[in-house]
Amino acid sequence: MELNKFIDELFKRGKEEGFSDMEVYYIDSDSFEVNIYNQEVDKYNVNKNKGLSLRAIYEGRIGYAYTEKFDEEDIEFLIKNAKNNALETQTDVIPEFYSGGQYRELEMDINVDIDTKKKIEDAMYMERRAKEYDSRIDSVNYCLIDTGKGRRKIVNTRGLNLEEESGVSVAYIAVVAKDKDDVKSGSSFKVTSNYNNIDFEKLVKEACDEAINSLGAESIPSGKYKVILRRDAAATLLATFSSIFSGDAVQKGFSLLKGKIGKKIASDKITILDDPFLKDAPSSCSFDDEGVETYTKEVIKDGVLKTYLYDIKSAKKDGVKSTGNGFKASYKSPVVVSPTNMYIVKGTLDYEEAIKRQERAIIITSLQGLHSGANPVSGDFSLAAEGYLVENGSITKPVEQITIAGNFYKLLEDVEEVLSDFELALPSGMGSYGSPSIIIKELNVSGK
Repeated sequence: MELNKFIDELFKRGKEEGFSDMEVYYIDSDSFEVNIYNQEVDKYNVNKNKGLSLRAIYEGRIGYAYTEKFDEEDIEFLIKNAKNNALETQTDVIPEFYSGGQYRELEMDINVDIDTKKKIEDAMYMERRAKEYDSRIDSVNYCLIDTGKGRRKIVNTRGLNLEEESGVSVAYIAVVAKDKDDVKSGSSFKVTSNYNNIDFEKLVKEACDEAINSLGAESIPSGKYKVILRRDAAATLLATFSSIFSGDAVQKGFSLLKGKIGKKIASDKITILDDPFLKDAPSSCSFDDEGVETYTKEVIKDGVLKTYLYDIKSAKKDGVKSTGNGFKASYKSPVVVSPTNMYIVKGTLDYEEAIKRQERAIIITSLQGLHSGANPVSGDFSLAAEGYLVENGSITKPVEQITIAGNFYKLLEDVEEVLSDFELALPSGMGSYGSPSIIIKELNVSGK
């Protein structure tokens, strides 16, 4: 059945069955992936995906159901399952759907319709260039290109009818450097809405340099060190603790930021934005998955907490308006609070210049153990790390087998400088995260 006709029939039957309000969330997407190994196609996937979910309010409670098919019998399937689900649901807030607002046009440069042959050639080029880069590059473990485009549509019985397209291109390379018995890895990736923005030569250089420069790494004595969190490591840490800014997490006691709106919680060097209109960011959008209009908001401004992030339900609990941060991981998933593009605003100090100013510091380039070693509720973390030792303004050696420990809330207070090398470095299933490199006054480092 044609989609719009299916939705009309679904709403008609839902009204007959006693639903007071209904909402449909629809997505369709196409994706392509190629992985190259030894100049041959090792993996090749082309997928098409579409699905529809129904949220329906029945006797003051909300029910969910979803389908991948759009036939007459699927209407009955959705109605039955949504009603049964609603009857089993308990809620402390009367559910409601959004009737619409003022939507800003999304200015996105989406270009993922690239010839398959070219994408394969580009992946092969990355692998070939990596092996040519330096005699110490022993192998290329991963070399892939992934592109996708999609459309989402939200329609409800309160007059909402929205539609928006998205696109993403990903290039990723991981290499291994070897010098006698010393083996180190390095990787680099680019995520963009426009395939033509990918600089394959730059990716190869970044991955190979990271692996080569890590050769000869060793641990360092335990102690307190000034730390430069490189932009990718800083983005990783921000993503790990981003849930503390969720209004839902605050209400449930999963964040220590309750009652902190308008109060200083970080260094005045720190401003964090949630920006749904960031160009070239695949997570950018003009409305969230509840149909609420998005807008750029300062979560922290000059160290002061300005807002939590809300979906409709959590906003209603606090007596405020949704911030347009209600999103689904997929059409099968419930709505949760999530950022769009969350990032620390860059400063003016150059990365290389910042290194020259350090008498003694550690540059942290990667963090491991985030799922087990970080507690978003308390803010505590203890993470395996790698990087470089800086002495008298120069990088003197690579560092490994160390653990950094601290507290994210305290870390925000101890930021001495925010550098200028911003990049949206870490996409995730829901939202994207980025940061420039940041200089932390002091962190505990466990080594040898």
